[in-house]
Amino acid sequence: MIGLVDANNFYVSCQRSFDPRLNGKAVVVLSNNDGCVVARSNEAKALGIKMGVPFFQLEELRQQHDLTVFSSNYTLYGDMSARLIALLGRFVEEVEVYSIDEAFLNLSGYEQLYPNLTELAQTIRSTSNQWLRIPVSVGLAPTKTLAKVANWYAKREPGHNGVFMLDTKAAIDDALQTFDVADLWGIGWRYAGMLKRNGIRTAAQFAALPDDWINAKLTVNGLRLAYELRGTPCKLLELEHQPKQTICTAPSFGKLIPDLATITEALTTHVGRAAEKLRKQESAAGALSIFLHTNRFRKTPGNGLPAKQYADSRTVILPHATSSTPELVRYAQAALQAIYAFGYEYQKVGVILSGLVPAGHQQQALFSDAPDQRLASLSKVVDKINHRHGRDKVRLADAGYNPEWHHKRQWISPNYTTRWREILSVR
Repeated sequence: MIGLVDANNFYVSCQRSFDPRLNGKAVVVLSNNDGCVVARSNEAKALGIKMGVPFFQLEELRQQHDLTVFSSNYTLYGDMSARLIALLGRFVEEVEVYSIDEAFLNLSGYEQLYPNLTELAQTIRSTSNQWLRIPVSVGLAPTKTLAKVANWYAKREPGHNGVFMLDTKAAIDDALQTFDVADLWGIGWRYAGMLKRNGIRTAAQFAALPDDWINAKLTVNGLRLAYELRGTPCKLLELEHQPKQTICTAPSFGKLIPDLATITEALTTHVGRAAEKLRKQESAAGALSIFLHTNRFRKTPGNGLPAKQYADSRTVILPHATSSTPELVRYAQAALQAIYAFGYEYQKVGVILSGLVPAGHQQQALFSDAPDQRLASLSKVVDKINHRHGRDKVRLADAGYNPEWHHKRQWISPNYTTRWREILSVR
C-alpha cells in the first residue's frame, strides 16, 4: 500500500501554528511582491476568494469580513515542511518528498504492525496536530495515483475524518465513478478538455478506455496513469532527491525601476541566489539566460491607455560549466547590457541557469580555459559564512546596498523557527 500525506492549506496552517487566534478566521497568503493569492483558509474559500486572484481586488472584501493577510514567508514554510517530513520518518522508513506539503509513504509490510492501516494514518494525523499544529489528510491505496484520489476524498469529505483508504476493487470503482477526470494527477487542462470532448468525464471512464487509444492520445504517460487507476503500480517511490535541471531566480521589483545601475544590482543579487542553489545541489551551469520586461498590465496615469512596453532576453553558452558566483555574474551583466533599453520602467529582471552537470565532472573545452577552482572554492566559503551569520553578510559589491528594488513584503510574519530574535517568548 502507498500512503499520501498532504498538509491542508499548508501556508495558512504554518501561520496558524504560531498564532491560534487565526483559527476559524479567513486567512490568505500572497505571492512574491504581495501580488496574488497563493493560499487560502477554508473560511477564505467560503467567501469566494479564488486561487491566483490579484490582491488589490480583495480590498473591499478584506474590510467587510476581517480578512487576515500574510506575505509569503518561504523560510518559515520550508522549515515547517522539513519538520513534517522528519515526523513522517518516525513512522515509516521510506518517504518520498513530493512537494513542500506532500509526501508519499511506502506502507508495504506495515500491515503486520497495523492490521488496519487507517489506524497508522490517524496516528500520523494526531501527532502532526500535536507536535506541529499542522492538519494533514492521508490517502491510502495500492498505487500513487489512487493514493492521490483517496487523499482528495479524505480532504474534502468530513465524514472520513481526514483519512480515506481504497483497499478493494469495489471501493476503487466506486471512488472513480464520481471523480472528475480533470482532477486526475497528470491530466492538465488541455488533456482534460480533449477527453471531455470525447465524452470521457470521470476517472472510471478514463480507466476503461482501450490501451491503444490512450497511448495514441495521451502517450505512454497517459497509459501509465490508466494502469495506476486499475491498481497496477507504474510510478515507484523516488527516495533519492533528484537535482534540478534548471534553476530560476526572478522576483519582481517592489516598484518600477528605470535605470540600468539599479537593475544591475538586482540581477547581481539574483545570480548570487541562483548560484547558491546551484552549489547546494553540487552542480555547475553550462548556460545562463537573462530576461528583462516591463509590466504588461500597467496603464498610463491620466488616460488609462496601456503604458509603453518592452521585453527581451539573452542566452549565453558558457565556455565551461561553473558554479562560481563571480564568473556567472560577469556573463549575466554582459547579457543585461545587451538587452537593456533606455526609456522604460521595468518590473522584473531574472536569471535562469541551465545545462546543469555534476560539479567536478565538467567536460573541458579544447580551446578554452578550465574553470578557476579558486573562485569556486571562494564561493563555497562565502556560502558557509552567510549560512552562519545571515544571508548577504558577504556579497559582491555590485549587489549594492539599495533596498528599494526588493519585492514588497508588507505583511510578512516572523521567522519563528529560524531566527533567534523572532522565536516566540512565553511569559
